Amino acid sequence: MKTIVLMSTYNGENYLAQQLDSLLKQTHKPDRILIRDDGSQDGTIDILEAYSRENECISYYLGNNLGAGRSFWELIETCEDADYYALCDQDDVWMPKKLERALDLLEKEDNTMPLLYCSKFTLTDENLNPIDSRVSRLYGFSDFAHSLLYHTAPGCTFVFNHAAREKLLQYDIDKEYFVIHDALIHKVVTMFGKMILDDHSCIYYRQHSHNEIGMTADIFKTFTGRVRRFLNGRIRNYRSETARSLLKVYGNQCPKEELVLLEAVANYRSDPKGKKILLCDQRFRSHTVNDLFYLILVLVNYI
Repeated sequence: MKTIVLMSTYNGENYLAQQLDSLLKQTHKPDRILIRDDGSQDGTIDILEAYSRENECISYYLGNNLGAGRSFWELIETCEDADYYALCDQDDVWMPKKLERALDLLEKEDNTMPLLYCSKFTLTDENLNPIDSRVSRLYGFSDFAHSLLYHTAPGCTFVFNHAAREKLLQYDIDKEYFVIHDALIHKVVTMFGKMILDDHSCIYYRQHSHNEIGMTADIFKTFTGRVRRFLNGRIRNYRSETARSLLKVYGNQCPKEELVLLEAVANYRSDPKGKKILLCDQRFRSHTVNDLFYLILVLVNYI
């Protein structure tokens, strides 16, 4: 099984070596660790050069600053073929059996269809001290309906197969609507294949002041932060706009049941039938406080 770890770095000198060490200590050794640097101005390049010189499985290249999402997408587009691809952040630490566990579970499935593995994680502070958190309870959805509304798992836990990458490569982020790589991967795989949720934590998910994308251990702060982002317009309608782009790219391939859900989210602002589906279909419910929030947003055409 050829396995490639894909990492995007940006000013990561503080934690990068620790993460690279954890990759090299995996019980299932990755065949290649491919790193794209997104325009670092600190000592990141020196660290990458030293590790690539000492470890033949590590290679890196330099790129313009694109942001995490587009940097990871370039890695997915340009890496060589493999059986499995794992996404890796520069500042986390992988537990030794992370890859072994993911591949064991993926190999039990039908690899002719897109597959995506993700695990629970241990939220930590910058010194890897675990933070008591219930936030991972929000990351337990593996179906297509919830993928359209919720970003249900962080990409740093993702491992996906070749069939998933083939589907992803049909999506041109320069022509379509694109917010972040892991949310898009989640949507595409659950549209056509299967998402595997591992209830076992496999990474230390480090939170620090320089996280480009992160989370808080406080569920209330997570919720209120989401509300603020909606109200200031930063992510207004990104769910429906993403759905519209997915409909454009994959609509003629999408299974019938998933197509109904995709069209509802994409068109609900102009289609009363779509809005009714969003308001009434139980497949969109999370059975958390988020349900009330999203129902209000649907009514005011904000999804």
